[in-house]
Amino acid sequence: MSWNTVRLVRGLPREVRLLLAGTFINRFGTFIVPYLSIVLRRDFGLSAGVTGRLMLAYGTGSFFSILLGGWLTDRLGRRITLAGSLLVSGTVATLLATASSLPVFAALLLLYGFVADLYRPALTSSIADLLPSRDRVVGLAALRVAINLGVACGMVLGGFLAEWSWRVLFIGDGLTTILFGVLVTARLPETAPRAPSGCDARAAAAGSGPWRDPVLWELLAITLAIVLIFFNFLSTLPLTITNRHPAWVSGAALGLNGLLCGVLEVPLAAALRRFRRLRTAAVGTLFTGVGFALTGVLDHWAWYAFTVVLWTAGELLSMPQMLAFVTDWAPTPARGRYLGLYTATWSVGLALNPPLFLPLQARLGDRAFWPLMLLLALPAAAFLLRLDRVDRPERLRGRTPDPES
Repeated sequence: MSWNTVRLVRGLPREVRLLLAGTFINRFGTFIVPYLSIVLRRDFGLSAGVTGRLMLAYGTGSFFSILLGGWLTDRLGRRITLAGSLLVSGTVATLLATASSLPVFAALLLLYGFVADLYRPALTSSIADLLPSRDRVVGLAALRVAINLGVACGMVLGGFLAEWSWRVLFIGDGLTTILFGVLVTARLPETAPRAPSGCDARAAAAGSGPWRDPVLWELLAITLAIVLIFFNFLSTLPLTITNRHPAWVSGAALGLNGLLCGVLEVPLAAALRRFRRLRTAAVGTLFTGVGFALTGVLDHWAWYAFTVVLWTAGELLSMPQMLAFVTDWAPTPARGRYLGLYTATWSVGLALNPPLFLPLQARLGDRAFWPLMLLLALPAAAFLLRLDRVDRPERLRGRTPDPES
């Protein structure tokens, strides 16, 4: 068993490595979203209220974009959806840099919000198609690493570009997205199986889809609870740390999370392949809850680092496993729609965390607020264990051939 991330990634199929490289390039150039509020306030002189409404409209468009992307993935195929959405969104991002007035910019921004995330279900579906069940968790963990490393590196470069010119930010985002689209067009074959068989064929013939799948909806509810806890690292956790420590302590804590994910996520996913996925995710959910619940028990930077290690362990144990479960649970003809709904749940959690938890933290104070995260994690872990019974154990362990392959 290798704990070398590079070696494990090299063992993946060439097409998967292509998608990982393209994802890194694309995420490295993700400049629009992180710096959008700065551009709207500083360069266009908009008020906080108008800026917030424009960003909410962008986020709403992104949510529906993911759902539409899942539908297109199943209807048009992975390759054409992935390449088309990347090329279109990259073009719109580049056009944003040429906007000569605020109304033109706002119109293009709303369009960009609707097309920017169309590709995400197609990307995940392609990786799932290219890997057998046993290896999917490794490939999807590698995808998460490519995304996180790309964003981390891009944030640093984007900060310098933002000081130079906001138009350069948008051009850079657009060109890196277009480059990924060109790579997909030139080098990636269609990955979706041509004809479903067995249970997938019956599901496709009956018009089965995610909207009437009770297992999926239970998993989505669990996922929402988990991501609401997890996104505290962006909203409430920095406030707790910076109340008594310099901002660099908060930045270092979040940097530790990124470092641990980059080094350990792929090897840990490979090491855990023989275990049941939702059981592993349940353990990870408990780590997440405990890690956040212990925040602030001791007001020392080393304690904050310890709690970050705990909830990062929860992230590594739960998130790749749950994503891999969704790819296996979904009938192949509906995989894009299943992944679209799952991905959209993350967007909902990101949107709901600040308005729900920031006022709650302010009202209760840190000592009462943080233990609530464990109370939220406990039922989520219990329902994951209950949900584990719905699939065949041997398929979850990846010990038998995928019925769709």
